Amino acid sequence: MEKINVLYDATLICKILKNNSSRSGIFFVAYNVLLELLKREDFNVYLYSSKPVKLRQVINQYKEFNKCKIYKPVLINYVDFLLKMLVKKNNKFIKVFFSLQNFLLKTLYKFYFGHLLSFDDIDVYFSPAFAVPEFIRRNKDIKVYTILHDAIPLVNNFRKNISYRWFYKLINSIESNDKYFSNSEYTKSDFIKHVPKINEDNITVIPLSTGKPYFRLEDTLYINQIKRKYGIPTDKKYIFSLCNLDPRKNLIFAIKNFLRFVEKNKLDNMIFVLGGSHFKDFKDLLNKNINDLGEKQKKILRIGYVEDEDMSALYSGAEMFIYPSLYEGFGIPVLEAMKCGLPVICSNLTSLPEVIGDCGIQINPYSDEELIQAMEKMYYDRDFREKCIVKGLERAKLFTWKKCVDVIENKIKEDFKNV
Repeated sequence: MEKINVLYDATLICKILKNNSSRSGIFFVAYNVLLELLKREDFNVYLYSSKPVKLRQVINQYKEFNKCKIYKPVLINYVDFLLKMLVKKNNKFIKVFFSLQNFLLKTLYKFYFGHLLSFDDIDVYFSPAFAVPEFIRRNKDIKVYTILHDAIPLVNNFRKNISYRWFYKLINSIESNDKYFSNSEYTKSDFIKHVPKINEDNITVIPLSTGKPYFRLEDTLYINQIKRKYGIPTDKKYIFSLCNLDPRKNLIFAIKNFLRFVEKNKLDNMIFVLGGSHFKDFKDLLNKNINDLGEKQKKILRIGYVEDEDMSALYSGAEMFIYPSLYEGFGIPVLEAMKCGLPVICSNLTSLPEVIGDCGIQINPYSDEELIQAMEKMYYDRDFREKCIVKGLERAKLFTWKKCVDVIENKIKEDFKNV
C-alpha cells in the first residue's frame, strides 16, 4: 500500500504557545495523537490550521514539529476571505464561486507551493475536535475522520454559550458518510442519541491516555518541595481533587462531604486540596460556598492551575483522589491519579466506569452517605487502599497513546482496503 497523505487539523496545537489553563484535555488529545501519527511509517502527515501564523510559530519553536509542513499558507486564507466577500456582495457570483476557488487553490499550489502537498493529493482529513472546513468538503475523494469528545453542550442545552460555538459548528457539519472516533462507549452512545445525522456504524471507540507521562513518586523530600510550592502544609495529609472548576464537576458536593467525613472521624490533620483553573460563571458560587463555611474553610485549600511537571508529585503525595463528576466524555484526571498510584473515588455516571473499572470506588454523585462511606473505606482499610493502588497502576497500562493511534491507523487502513 502506498503511503496515505493525512492532513491534520493542528489548530488546537497552537495552544502550546500558552503554558496555562487554556490547554485543556482536548488540547492534550490533539497534541499526543499528532505526535504518535508522525511516527507512523505508512502516513505522510501534513498540518492545517485556521490560524496559520501561530502554527508557523509552533513549528519554528518546538523541535517535535520542526520537520512538519503546513498545507494551507496564509495566502490561501486570504483567497478564501476575498471570495467569500465577493459572494456576499453579488449573489450571482455564487454559481461560479466554488469552481473558481478550487481553480485558484490548485493554481497557487502549482506555481508557488509545489514543494508542499498539492490540493488533489490529500487522502485523509483528520480533525481532533473541530468541524471539517468547506475546502475539504468540496473534494468528495477525501476521507474525513473526527474525534468526538463529549456531547455536554447538547445534553445541557448550552446553545447560548459562545464558548461552545465551535461545538455546534461541528454538529452542523456532521455527515453520515464521515468516520468518527469517540473517546468512550458513553460518548458514542450520546452522539447516537442526540445527533440523528450520525451513522453509528461509522463511530470507533479509542482509548485515550494522559496529557503527560505521569508516574508514581516515592521521593518524600521532592514531594514536600512541590507541596510547599503550592502552599500545601507538609505536616498534613490531604485529599486531592484536580479539574477545571465548573458546575458539572460537583465540587461543592465533594467539599461538603469531606468536611462531614473529617468531623465525624475527628481528623484534625486532614485538608482538602482543590487544583484547577476556574470556570468563569462558577467561580463566584464556589467562593461563596467556601466562604460560608466560616472557620471550616481553613480545611479547604485552593491551589489554582498546576504546572504539568508538578502533577505527579501532587498526586503521589495525596491520600486519595475525589472525582464525583456528573458528566465526563472520558475522565483523564482519574487516569492520571491511577498512573501515580493514587486510589480513586469517582462518580458511577457516564464514562467514568469505563476508565476506573474495579480499581477504586464508584459512588452515586448525589449521595452524601456513599461518598462519606467511600472516604472512610479508603482511609481506614489500608489493605483495600493498597489493592486499589496496585490494580490502578496495572489498569492504567491499558490506556496509551500508542494504543489509541493503533486503532486510528488500523481503521484508516481498513477503509482504504475496502475502497
